[in-house]
Amino acid sequence: MTEKQKNDVLYVCSLIETIARKTKNHRQDVIRHFTKADIERQ
Repeated sequence: MTEKQKNDVLYVCSLIETIARKTKNHRQDVIRHFTKADIERQ
């Protein structure tokens, strides 16, 4: 995994954590709302 890919993963994890905190949900609840197509690189 390259450094850029590691940074991308960290960014997505941080984004999920932020959304979960702001909406007062668990992280897994936030992830369930995304489809595989939403998560795949475009």
